[in-house]
Amino acid sequence: MTDRTIAELEIALKTAREQGNAEAEIGALTGLGSLLQKSRQLAQAASCFLQARKRVEDGGSPKDRAVVLAGLGCVYWEMAQLKKAMTLLDEARNLAKQCDDATGQAVIAAFLGISYWRKCQWREAVACFKEALAMGGSFKSAGAVAGRERYASLQEAMERGVATLQNRIRLGREQRDPLKILQPLFSMIPLFLFTGRESEMESLLWEAIPLAEQSGKTDMLDVIPELRNLRDHFNR
Repeated sequence: MTDRTIAELEIALKTAREQGNAEAEIGALTGLGSLLQKSRQLAQAASCFLQARKRVEDGGSPKDRAVVLAGLGCVYWEMAQLKKAMTLLDEARNLAKQCDDATGQAVIAAFLGISYWRKCQWREAVACFKEALAMGGSFKSAGAVAGRERYASLQEAMERGVATLQNRIRLGREQRDPLKILQPLFSMIPLFLFTGRESEMESLLWEAIPLAEQSGKTDMLDVIPELRNLRDHFNR
């Protein structure tokens, strides 16, 4: 699905609708939504996932519903509509859990945790990260999630998140503003854990600690041991 073009998916969607093939229609809509999201056409991507949501709720499997809701939540996440995103991600995680989809539960829990982290709700985030890492090694190698086609859009969003935060860190350094360095730097640390960069986390932590001390961010300092524990668990 990920190798097909937008034009090909639009043709597949038209064909599926003409044939009344709900499964193919859902697949075309989610694939189209993911490609539009990747090209930053977020409103159009959301429209595709909303159509897929309506279709899957008419009789799709729990696993298909989890994929669609997670995809829609991911689009809202990139649109900075965190409340909508987190509601959808939580529902998707519960569906994945109900149908024993360990990979889905792991990916969605990680993404939900990153959403909590983005809101500075560290403890809730850590709980989600622990859930993700408990799901049987879904993140044990670089790019592992990207190979899980159903949830590739979430992994791609994480990668884009890393690139955006790296740019913000660079700007903060140019401005020599400790807080403008610390905030994106600390936001990036869990993304490194779930994008195959866990070996680089310690260097980020060593940079973050003096900045947090200088800025009086005791809440960040308090959660750093949890981050190290997560990294160590990941590497076992």
